[in-house]
Amino acid sequence: MTNGSLQDHLFYDENRFGGSNRMPLSWPQRKSIILDIAQGIAYLHYGVKPAIYHGDIKATNILLDENMKAKITDFSLAKQITEGQSHISTRVGGTYGYIAPEYALYGKLTEKSDVYSFGMVILEIMTGRKALISSSSGSPEPFLLSNWVLKQITLGQTHEVLDPYLVSTSPQAIMERFVLVGLFCAHGRVVCRPNILDALKMLEGDREVPPISNIPQPFSYTSIPNHNGPFTSDYVRA
Repeated sequence: MTNGSLQDHLFYDENRFGGSNRMPLSWPQRKSIILDIAQGIAYLHYGVKPAIYHGDIKATNILLDENMKAKITDFSLAKQITEGQSHISTRVGGTYGYIAPEYALYGKLTEKSDVYSFGMVILEIMTGRKALISSSSGSPEPFLLSNWVLKQITLGQTHEVLDPYLVSTSPQAIMERFVLVGLFCAHGRVVCRPNILDALKMLEGDREVPPISNIPQPFSYTSIPNHNGPFTSDYVRA
């Protein structure tokens, strides 16, 4: 698509803007992209029958058109459920860092597996950091962005979480709400995650986001296998 993938626009700290005319995404663009992705997932989960679980929501699978509208693409790992199914047991696919624990460990793909991946994408968009962060302690193992974000917020250092391009120019309270929704979506326990409809309501301010102290522990996991309204299809690209 005209403007490439979401990943092409996020990680400018790794010289992704070198030699190009691309600029870091503005807050209105980031907000719109997050809502577009949520609408796309909602369409897959509730707008078609039977529902579709994408199985590989990540920044490279979000394409941006000429108006910077986000479209979900790459359905190579998608599964269509049958009526009454709550999950699908399948061979693990997806991308390390975005895969929900229940999917990575047990091959159990649910609608909330997509929500987990969406939460990681929200955090990438809001922080400008990748889902997996290289350790600064010398450990060869990277750690999850969600764990880093939770730690910073718990310490009262929300300003350290937000992308520096956003801090001085955007509405702090709204951005913090988006970060919190990302954390809840990326919770390691399935029962603690909202479904995509509730996540969308929280993002749009139609439902209160629980305070950070209400996030049940353990928040995430430390080790997983490394496996390399009326909703419309406007946010989905086959």
